[in-house]
Amino acid sequence: MIHSHPPADPLAHDFRAAMRQLAATVCVVTAGEDDARRGLTATAVCSLSVTPPSMLVCVNRQGAAHRAITENGCFCVNILAADQLEVAHRFAGQTSAGDNKFAVGRWSRLATGAPALDGALINLDCTLSSDVETESHSIFIGHVKQIRFGDMKSPLLHYDRNFFSLDNRTAL
Repeated sequence: MIHSHPPADPLAHDFRAAMRQLAATVCVVTAGEDDARRGLTATAVCSLSVTPPSMLVCVNRQGAAHRAITENGCFCVNILAADQLEVAHRFAGQTSAGDNKFAVGRWSRLATGAPALDGALINLDCTLSSDVETESHSIFIGHVKQIRFGDMKSPLLHYDRNFFSLDNRTAL
């Protein structure tokens, strides 16, 4: 007997295709300390408000980073520069990094203790203010406690399953 899989949800397929057209800055969201550090590459990150300075990040509830954020009550949004592609790949699980995603790059800690990538464009160190659970993800809202600026250079961007730089950019 041949078993066939049910056809994939056409709406989900179309949604994935549509979201590939949404260009986004690449971030690594981190939490935890020492051997309990966890993180993920994310593009579902945005500013929420200036008063108080707040960030919004969406994290899969099944991931280890989700658990680290909820257990520690804080996270750091590391906005990647174009020359940090290897960090993006590693935290997206696209390399054979195993559990040691933090082996690439130099990491320090800011106000909350969450891992902050040295050399990132910007580190936004946040305490967890609130969260909303959806079917698969949590929407974490964090109040920014410390901001560290890196060198001004091109951000790492993601568009249509590829990474890009703004080098050689033309303002429109």
